[in-house]
Amino acid sequence: MVSYAEPHRKPRKIFIAVMGVTGSGKSTFIATATGSDAVGVGHDFKSYTAEVIPYTFVHGDYEITLIDTPGFNDTYRNESEVLMEIASWLEKTYRNPPHQKLTGIIYLQALTDRRIYGSTLRNLKMFRELCGDDPLRNVVFATTGWGTAARSGELEKAKVNEEQLRTDPDFWEPFVRRGSTVARFEDTVDSALAIVLSLADRAPTVLQIQQEMVDQDKDLVDTAAGHAVNEELRKLEEKYQSDLNALQEDMEHALAEKDLHLQSALAESKASIEKLRDEARHAQDMLQYERRNERRKYENDMQALQQRMARDLKKEKQEQELRHKAEMLQQNMKFDEIVKQLRENEHVLRREEREALESRIEEMERRHALDMQNTQSQGDSSWGIDLLSSLLPLVGSFAMGMLGFPGSSSSATFFLDSD
Repeated sequence: MVSYAEPHRKPRKIFIAVMGVTGSGKSTFIATATGSDAVGVGHDFKSYTAEVIPYTFVHGDYEITLIDTPGFNDTYRNESEVLMEIASWLEKTYRNPPHQKLTGIIYLQALTDRRIYGSTLRNLKMFRELCGDDPLRNVVFATTGWGTAARSGELEKAKVNEEQLRTDPDFWEPFVRRGSTVARFEDTVDSALAIVLSLADRAPTVLQIQQEMVDQDKDLVDTAAGHAVNEELRKLEEKYQSDLNALQEDMEHALAEKDLHLQSALAESKASIEKLRDEARHAQDMLQYERRNERRKYENDMQALQQRMARDLKKEKQEQELRHKAEMLQQNMKFDEIVKQLRENEHVLRREEREALESRIEEMERRHALDMQNTQSQGDSSWGIDLLSSLLPLVGSFAMGMLGFPGSSSSATFFLDSD
C-alpha cells in the first residue's frame, strides 16, 4: 500500500523509466505500484501506451516518478517511431533544466509471451545501445506473468524461461554481468514496490543516448541505438526481399503448372511480405527524415537569427547616422528651431503619424522646459538631438526625410532652413 512521507521531511525525488515489449505488463506494473486507476492498461497484445507518460506518487521518504513508455514491437507503430518517442523524451528532459537524470530503468518481460525469442533479441540489442554500459547497474529486469503461469499449471516452465533469460549470453547474461539485477513482479503491491525501492538509492545516471544527443549533439540516426535499429530494419528488408524472390520462382512454377489454387496462395503471401518489406523501408526512412528535419530546423533557425541580426544592425546604423547628423545640426539649430521646422512640415504625414509626432514633441517640450528651469542652461542643442533620435523608430526614416531631417543612409543632405 502506498504511504506518504511525514510533513516535516522533504521526500527525495527519483525517476524510473519502465520499458519492455508491448504486452509485457508495463502499465499494470505502474498501476499496481502507484495504486492509481488513472494508468491505462491494455488487456491483450495491443499497445495501450502511445506516448511517454510520467506517474508520480509518494512512498516513505521518496517522491517516485514512474515513466510509462511505448512498447517495443508496438501494435501500431514501427520500431523507429517508438525509439524516436522515447529518445525525444530522454533528450528533452536531460537537455533542459533541471537536466533530469534517471535513477533507474525497469525492463519488463512477460514469461508467457510467445514472442520471447526473435523480437526479444532485437529489442534487447536496441535497449543495450540506448543505455550504454555504465547505466546497466541501474537496470532491473522484472519478469511478469507469474499469476497466469500458476493458474495454467505452467509455473515450472515459467521458472525455466526465467533462468534461461538470466543465464543465456544472447539475453540477460551480459547485462547481469555488468550489474543489472533480475526480479519478479508477482502482481502485488509489495513485489512492485520492492522492485522500485531496489533502485531508489542508486546514483542517477545519464544514458548513452542522452550523452550522444545532448553532450555530443548527434542526430538520433547517428546514435548507437539508432544504428542498431537501422541495421535490424535493413536485415528485415533484405530477408523480406529474399522471400519475395523465392516466391517469384514458386509463382512461375505455379503458372507453368496452371495450379490456380497455388497461384492464389502465393499471391496472398506475396502481398503480405511486400507489406512487411515496405514497412521496414518506411521505418528506415523515418530515421533519416528525423535527421533531415532536425537539420532543416537548425538551418531555418540560423537563417532567422541572421535576418534578425541584419535588421538590428540596419536599425542601429540608421540611429547612429541620425544622431551624427543631428550633432552636426546643433551648430545651426536649437531645440525650439527644430520643433518649429517639424511642425511646419508635419502636414505631409499621415494623421496617425502627425498625432504620434505631436505627442512626442509635447513630451519633449515638457522635459526640456523642466530641464531649462532646473539647470538654467543656455545650451539646449542636445535636446534637439534627443528629439530627432526618438522620432526615427516612431515614424521611420522616410517620414523623417519628408520632415526635413533624413534618417537613412540613402539621404545625403538635410533639407534645413538655415536662415
